[in-house]
Amino acid sequence: MYISEVWVENFRCLGGEGNPFMLPLNPGLTTLVGENDSGKTAAIDAIRYALGTRDQEWLRLTESDFYSPDGGNTRATQIRIRLRFDNLSRRERASFVEHLSYEMGETEKPNTALYLNWIASMRSTHSNARTFFPTEVRSGKDGKGPVLDGLARELLKTTYLRPLRDAEKALASGRSSRLSQVLLQTPEITESGQSFEEVNPETLNPKTLSVLGVGDYTTYLLENREGIEKTKDRLNTEYLRPLSFQNDILNSRISVSTPGNSDFRLRRLLEKLELSLTEQMDSNFGDKRGLGSHNLLFMACELLLLGSDAEGYRYC
Repeated sequence: MYISEVWVENFRCLGGEGNPFMLPLNPGLTTLVGENDSGKTAAIDAIRYALGTRDQEWLRLTESDFYSPDGGNTRATQIRIRLRFDNLSRRERASFVEHLSYEMGETEKPNTALYLNWIASMRSTHSNARTFFPTEVRSGKDGKGPVLDGLARELLKTTYLRPLRDAEKALASGRSSRLSQVLLQTPEITESGQSFEEVNPETLNPKTLSVLGVGDYTTYLLENREGIEKTKDRLNTEYLRPLSFQNDILNSRISVSTPGNSDFRLRRLLEKLELSLTEQMDSNFGDKRGLGSHNLLFMACELLLLGSDAEGYRYC
């Protein structure tokens, strides 16, 4: 399926004063061309707000997102964004069966469409001390169909390729890096190899271990190194034991600080990786390419995630 129509009312510069913005889309590639401040970003953000994105970015509404006819003195109190999906497969129709709309077309056979209506309101507390923005997501062309629950919305989440200014930084290692988020969803990372708990540490072949298994094996080797053991013994015998009571001998151990949850351990391990371009497939030397080439690398990384997703629907 694909998004065939974007309908917006009172979102930033789009669809104000009773004149809704409507953007028809075709299957495949759509390019938005226009001068600065003409609403291109607002149109893309309308889709992001309505569907949500696969990254961990939290999209937060502000008063400035509500259309203002006079530059900010007054604002609309409700935003409506409606997306229409066409060309649904049999599997997709089954997944959204209670949300589908059936419309008569040029033939006798009704056309099956899925409408998603994202509605946000601007409200204030009684004391006018705080403004909040409740939202709801409903199906149906008029927005009066059933509410789309969390699972349905999860299936519709989109991938957003932001306008990168530093693509190399976006693919670098670090806490909650985008690369680690992508790799966590790939079956090659999570399903290949053995876990460390499944093998004998004294006879194992490291090549048979999974990515997490290698991390756990490294932890085992570090904790049992001779230098670590000697330091621990010296700490206990020369310093900690003289400070202990006779019937309450204190002992210490030196270990790698790792949480017990395997998903968290794997994520921390993958956050140490970075993705970059090389001169050749088997080369360890970096390739000094520009922003355009690194943007392509970023897009390839996102396509890897989409290609590994067996549940979501790749419609954008």
